[in-house]
Amino acid sequence: MVRRPMCLLCLLLIAGIWLGDWTGLVPVRNAPANPYAAQMADQEQAVIYGRIYQYQYSENSIGICLRDVFSNPQFSGNSIISLERTIVYMQEECSLPLGTWVQVKGKFQEIEGPRNPGEFDSRLYYRVKKIYYRMKGQELTVYKKDTWHLQEGLRQIRESLVHSVQEAAPDQAGILCAMTAGEKSLLGQEEKNLLSAGAVSHMVSISGMHVSLLGMMVFYGLLRLGAGLLPSSGVSAGMMILYGMMTGESVSAMRALGMFGLAVAAKAVGRSYDLLSALSLSVMILLLDNPVCLYYSGFLLSCGCICGVGLVLPRLEEMLPLKQIQQRVLKKLVQTCMMGIAVQAAALPLSVWFFYEIPMYGIFVNLLVVPTLTVVLVSGLLGAAAGLWQVWAGRIVLFPGCLLTEYYQFLCKFVKNLPGAVVTAGRPGLWQIVLYYGILILALYLGKRLSVHPADKQSPVSAGKKTAARLSGAAVFLLFWCAGVWLLCIHPGRNLEITCLDVGQGDGAVICTPQGGCYLVDGGSSNRQNVGQYQILPFLKSKGISCVDGVFISHTDEDHVSGLAEIFQMIGDGQTSLDIQYLVMPRLKEPDVKQQELAALAEKAGAGVAYLQAGDCVRGRDIRWEVLSPLAAGQSGDVNENSLVLLLEKDGFRGLFTGDIGEQQERKLDAVLPDCDFLKTAHHGSRYSTGEQFLARVLPEIAFVSASGTNTYGHPHPDTLRRLEKNGCRVFLTKDSGAVTLEVRDRSVAVGGFAQESRVWTK
Repeated sequence: MVRRPMCLLCLLLIAGIWLGDWTGLVPVRNAPANPYAAQMADQEQAVIYGRIYQYQYSENSIGICLRDVFSNPQFSGNSIISLERTIVYMQEECSLPLGTWVQVKGKFQEIEGPRNPGEFDSRLYYRVKKIYYRMKGQELTVYKKDTWHLQEGLRQIRESLVHSVQEAAPDQAGILCAMTAGEKSLLGQEEKNLLSAGAVSHMVSISGMHVSLLGMMVFYGLLRLGAGLLPSSGVSAGMMILYGMMTGESVSAMRALGMFGLAVAAKAVGRSYDLLSALSLSVMILLLDNPVCLYYSGFLLSCGCICGVGLVLPRLEEMLPLKQIQQRVLKKLVQTCMMGIAVQAAALPLSVWFFYEIPMYGIFVNLLVVPTLTVVLVSGLLGAAAGLWQVWAGRIVLFPGCLLTEYYQFLCKFVKNLPGAVVTAGRPGLWQIVLYYGILILALYLGKRLSVHPADKQSPVSAGKKTAARLSGAAVFLLFWCAGVWLLCIHPGRNLEITCLDVGQGDGAVICTPQGGCYLVDGGSSNRQNVGQYQILPFLKSKGISCVDGVFISHTDEDHVSGLAEIFQMIGDGQTSLDIQYLVMPRLKEPDVKQQELAALAEKAGAGVAYLQAGDCVRGRDIRWEVLSPLAAGQSGDVNENSLVLLLEKDGFRGLFTGDIGEQQERKLDAVLPDCDFLKTAHHGSRYSTGEQFLARVLPEIAFVSASGTNTYGHPHPDTLRRLEKNGCRVFLTKDSGAVTLEVRDRSVAVGGFAQESRVWTK
C-alpha cells in the first residue's frame, strides 16, 4: 500500500461509503426519495416535465429517460419542485430528438426494490443510472423544442448500425447488436440463457473488455500509420468516449474508459502505468459521482476481474514462468489459461453472490471464445457500416462475425448438455466469501513456495526437478482453490422454512426441510407476467435449490399455476437446470383441460404426475403431507371448492394450506381439521373464506395472506383479518412485507418479511 497510495485511498473511500450506509448516517442504497414524489404517486394522473436524454427499447414498450425533471407547478402551490431522473414507459413509438423538453401525463411512482429473495433489484439497477422514478405514460407532448446535436447524432448512428445488422444478418442480429452497439432488446430469452450457461454473458454487454480491445486496436493502428504518440493517444481516447456515449455509458465501460485514458496518457507522456493504481483512481471517480455503484453487480464484477489480472495472475506466473516456454503457441495458450483462472478465482464469489450459479466449464468456454472477440467486434462494426451502403456488402463483412457467433452458440449448447454443466450454489454467506478469499491467498502463497525448488538459488538443479516442483505448486494451488469453490456451495444447518412469495395477486409457497427437501405449493399470478422466471426460479436459485421433490397444485386457476406452467415449459425446453420430481394435483372425476395441459408439460419436463384426494399421504425425506380435500373425486364442479387442502407435519409442527376453499367446504372438513401452528389463508383473505367455525377448529398461531397491494377484489377483506386477530392469530401480508418466511427452530418460530426485514419470535 505504501507503493500504491491510490489503492489505499480507494479502500478508505469504499470503507467510508459502506460504514456510512450501514450505520444510516449517509444512506446510499435506501436514500430517501423526494417527499413530494409520494404525494404525486397517490394521484391517478400526475404531470411532469423533463428533457429526453436516452431511449430504452423492450418487446412491449419503449422507455423514455428524462433528466432535469420537475413537477406541475399547480401540484405544489404554484412552485416548481425538482425531481430526480425518471423513466417513462410508453406503448406508442417515440423518436423525438435527444434534448427535447416534453410534458408527460400518467401514473407516477418510485421504482421499487425486490419483493422476494433472489429477485432482480430494479431499484438498484436504475439508481446506478441515477433514475429514481418511473411513470406509465398516458399522454406525451412536446413542451419545448431543443436538440443535443452530439448525443442525437450518436443515437442516430447507433440506430442506423442496428438496423443495418438486422437487414444483413437477421439470424445473428441479437448477439451482434448487443456486442457492438449495446442494443440488447433483440436478444431472446433463450439466447440469454444459453450464453449464461456457457459463462459468456459478458460478451453481449458493452463492458471493459470491449472498450479495451477497441481502444488499443485504434491506438496501435494509428501508431502504425505514423500518427505519432500524442495524436494517437488523443484520437483513440476521444473515439472511445464517443463509443461509450453511443452504447449507453454502462458503469463497467466507464471504468474501462477511465483506465484506458490513463494508459494512453501514460504512454503519451512517457510515464509508467500501474494497473491497480489506475483501477483505484477510476473506481474513486465513479463512487464519488454515484456511491450506489458499490453495490452493483456490473461494477463489482468488472473490478473483480481486473483485480484477478493485477493480483492473482502475477502469482500464477511465478509458479509457471512463461519465459521458459519456447514454443510461441504453447506459451500463448498457457498465458490465456492462467489469465482465465486468475479472473475466475478473483471474481467467482461475486458472481455466485449475484447470480447463484457456477458454470463449471466456464473457464474452458472463455478460453475458446475470448481470443476471437476482436474479430467479432471488428466484423460487427465494419459490417454494420458497410451495410449502410449496400446490404450485400454488409453480409460479406459480417460473415466472420456471424460464423463466430454461430460457433459460440454451438459451444454453449454442447457445454450445457454436459453432466454438471451448472451448479446451483445459492447465495453464500459473507463468512463464506471471506473464508474463500483467505483460502485463495493461502493457495497462492503455498503454490509459489512449492513451485520454487530449494536448490534453485544455490546451485543448478535438473530441469526435471524444477518442472516437478512447479507442477506440485500448481497442483496445490488448484487443490486449495477447488476447496474454496466447494465452500461457496455448502449450506450448513437448515431448519424447516415456509416462504410465501410475493407474486402479486396469486399464490406461491416454498417449503424447505432440514435434510434438503423442497416442495412448492402453487405458483402463479393474475396481474404479473413471468412470475416463474422472475420470482420463483430466482428464489430457488438463491437458496441453492436445484431439485424440487414435489409441486402441489391446489387447483388450476391462473393465479395459482401460471408460474409453474412456465417453469415446466422452461425445463422441457432446456432453459433451466432445475429438476422437478413430481407434480401433484387434486383427483377429480374427470381431469379438466388445464390439468391435462399441466400434466403434459410436467411429463415433457421429466416429472411424474399424481392425483390425490382426502386420506392420501405423501412422505418426504423428513416431512409428511396429508391430503384433507377434495373429500372424494366427482364432487361439485366448483374448481375452488375442489382445491387440494394439505396438512404439513414435521416433529410436532403443523401447517395447513387451503387453496381457495370457501366456508362451505370448510364446514365439510370440520371433522378432520386439526389444531395447527400455521395457516396459509384461503383465497387471498377473501371475506367468504376462513370463517369463525373453521378458525375455532384450527386455532392457528400464525397466518400468511398472499394478495397484491393493487388488487381490485378487496383482498384481504377487513372482516377476515378481524376474525384471525380475534382468534389470537398473528397475520402477515405479502402486499405489506413482500415475501414472508416462517422458520421453525426446535419449538420456537421466527417470522420475517423480506421487504420490511422485521422478525417476530413466538413460542
